Amino acid sequence: MYVDPMLYAAEELANAIIIKAAHDYREAMKNLWLCPKSACDRHTIIECESFFRSPYFNMLTAVDGVWLMNKLKEEFETKTKKELEKCISPKIKNCRDLSAI
Repeated sequence: MYVDPMLYAAEELANAIIIKAAHDYREAMKNLWLCPKSACDRHTIIECESFFRSPYFNMLTAVDGVWLMNKLKEEFETKTKKELEKCISPKIKNCRDLSAI
């Protein structure tokens, strides 16, 4: 079976863009949970959510961007957040409590 190298390269690039956006979204959610006043991470989340809902995202893949975004949020709530709560030091926990004020 012949695979057009240009088509393969385009698919690889599209996949890399989506993987990077998912990585950035995960990191921003984690960082925002650790430091709720982080404007930079809040901005990254807004940018990623806009990308996941965009026509450009739909051009890159057949995956539903809203579905992916919800899966990443669910992963954060059920896995990442619990791991963070287990391992953060009391000092950071206290900082989180103070930043909520």
